[in-house]
Amino acid sequence: MSEIDLWRRYIFLPERELWFWPEDYGLKYEEVCFCASDGVPLYGWWMPGGKFTLLFAHGNGGNISDRVDIAAKFYDEGFSIFLFDYRGYGKSEGKPNERGTYKDAKGALHHLRKKLGIPLSRIVPVGESMGSAIVIELCVSYNFRAVVLISPPFSLSRTLSYLYPNLLLNEPFAGAYDSSKKISKVHSPILIVHGDIDDLVPFTHAEELFQRANPPKFFYRVRGAGHNDIYKVGGTTLFERIKTFIDNPRPVSFRKSEANRF
Repeated sequence: MSEIDLWRRYIFLPERELWFWPEDYGLKYEEVCFCASDGVPLYGWWMPGGKFTLLFAHGNGGNISDRVDIAAKFYDEGFSIFLFDYRGYGKSEGKPNERGTYKDAKGALHHLRKKLGIPLSRIVPVGESMGSAIVIELCVSYNFRAVVLISPPFSLSRTLSYLYPNLLLNEPFAGAYDSSKKISKVHSPILIVHGDIDDLVPFTHAEELFQRANPPKFFYRVRGAGHNDIYKVGGTTLFERIKTFIDNPRPVSFRKSEANRF
């Protein structure tokens, strides 16, 4: 199997059809067409609603329509939301690849800052699963008020080795989406959220990333949650905890030696 086929079979699982729309959840929104940093045309939804804007980088499957229910919960907490699709997902053009997804996120950030006029100090990246690695890459170049990582893999190769023990990984593939080597370069306050019975990305991935992250850093364990039901199991408390962190990501009482856990 070629490297391209490997990516398409195990990593990038895009859907073109948009099954749900913001109006299905009573959300006012604008359709947004913008470009990745390398010029690839992308598509997203802008839902203005609060002081801080969540730049939401979703996981490897589906598209933004699968995250509208999540966006609605964050909207109810008083946030503005920007959902965007990577190249090859939903209405975004192109074909997905690792480097491309990084450029997609940079294009989304550029659109928020330059087209919508939102200052960097009011933008909070939220990465879900694979999207966590994309957010971490973004945070190497930019300092944000706060960063939220939900169910983050330690690295792509470790996740694949866990899921497919007999899968042979070549070197370029093995080094992809490796958050373990980048998170120490992030100097924004970080909240890591992970379910403790995650059967796709083990809980230990998040714990190890947390140990490598710079303070201030916080960890929220969602008891009884897996990979795909973390929002459901976490419920209102999960969204409230994330809001609490974003409202006060650098508490006065924080000491660098502390490993804060909610």
